[in-house]
Amino acid sequence: MLTIAVVDDEERIRLGLGKLIRDAGEPYRVVGTFASGQELLDRMHELQPDLVITDVKMPQMDGLQLMARVRELASGTKIAVLSGYNDFEYARTAMRQGAVEYLLKPVNIKELHQLLANVLEMVQKERSERRLESDDLVSFLLGPGENRVPEHLFEEVCARLDRQPLFRGYYAILLLQASSEVTPAALERLTTEWGEERRIVGCIDGRRAVILPVRPIEHAGIARERSVMLLQQLPAGTAAKAGISGVFSGSQWLPQAYEEALRSLEQAWYSRERRVCGAQGDGHGARRKPEERYRLVRLLDKQLFPALHGGDYARLPDLAGAWLDEVAPLAAGWAELKEACAAIAAHGSEELEHRGISKDEVQWPHDPGRFEDWRAFAAALKAAIEKLVGHLEQMKSEHRAVETVKAYIQQHFTEELELQHLADLVYLTPSYLSKLFKTETGETITDYIISERIALAKRLLKEDRGLKTYKVGEQVGYPDPAYFTKVFKKMTGKTPKEYRDFVR
Repeated sequence: MLTIAVVDDEERIRLGLGKLIRDAGEPYRVVGTFASGQELLDRMHELQPDLVITDVKMPQMDGLQLMARVRELASGTKIAVLSGYNDFEYARTAMRQGAVEYLLKPVNIKELHQLLANVLEMVQKERSERRLESDDLVSFLLGPGENRVPEHLFEEVCARLDRQPLFRGYYAILLLQASSEVTPAALERLTTEWGEERRIVGCIDGRRAVILPVRPIEHAGIARERSVMLLQQLPAGTAAKAGISGVFSGSQWLPQAYEEALRSLEQAWYSRERRVCGAQGDGHGARRKPEERYRLVRLLDKQLFPALHGGDYARLPDLAGAWLDEVAPLAAGWAELKEACAAIAAHGSEELEHRGISKDEVQWPHDPGRFEDWRAFAAALKAAIEKLVGHLEQMKSEHRAVETVKAYIQQHFTEELELQHLADLVYLTPSYLSKLFKTETGETITDYIISERIALAKRLLKEDRGLKTYKVGEQVGYPDPAYFTKVFKKMTGKTPKEYRDFVR
């Protein structure tokens, strides 16, 4: 859209030129026709035309003087000079002062259309460049935490943004979380009727912030109404939630407006359906009450964490479900939920590593806001808890299996023990039992049997000196005296006789 103001002291000419421009079609809109330069200047701030077409010869203020005044008020406005005088000096002066074109009366329609097309292309290019810069500055103000504009640059950024009509008037922020098929281009199309001044900027968290103008006669409800209509226009099956801020004026309020919209979006996130939530009040000064820190973690401290570290793994899924049921009515923000998730992950990982299991075996949902809604997040957390329980219960079961085998060996180590028989006792394969036993105890089953036999042999050699060494070997499971001597020396560094003499 190219907005145009026409200035000529002859009514017939200015009205006729206005009609020619309107007849040129959709991209062009005449915002006013004026009999003098002063009439235009009085409304310049209100209209902000993209192009002024002015006569050169007018009483009181001629076209060249008007050009200079317009430059002072709106440096971006383009000016074309219209005159019935084929005077090269006028043309040269006008072009030197920055006029984009010099037209002669009567106006040639083809030349007029070409002028309008050239200026439209020029203005669109400049708008695009300004918008890119503006969007970068807005994103700078909206960035979370360490990515937000430094304090010493805040006033400078705001001063640059406040030159734009959007921030000189009233605005609200719509924060949209939707599936990937809602592209920026699609969002531009869906919000066309909201006015050219609207801004659609991407946030670091992947959501889209729409800064929409709100006229003074409107109120915060209009932003909510538009947001509801926007969600209704999205394709069927598109997962989407939206949060609306209060109404603000001035770019210095952008960070607070964003926080309000984010908190509203977090509230909408608890609903399964497409939903819009809005901030209460008119925005200014209506900061939300800070949430009590660690309240969700304290709820975990009551039962879930004690059960986890107490080895009561089977109860964890039910305790996690009860915790989620308790948290849902609180409608906690994502930051608070993220804090609780980090605590659960830390405690769960600690228990895994304590049991010799890699913490990477369980993937925790660290960022609640990345999920479609509360139910999707809760399901992911429950799944992670169940996977944690699966690993811990398996380890617990395997630990019991190893303890069972150790107890059996302690009672039967003097006998000939077969690995298959030991594995059958705990319903495991021989190879898996061997691996598990080594992991749990740090030694193989064979080494464990040998250590038990040698421990008994040392005790017999010390306490029963009348017992022959070969008899000691037979009693501990080595009927071959030579083999018994070989194994004993390997384990103790001495033969059975040398050991008996040593401990005498």
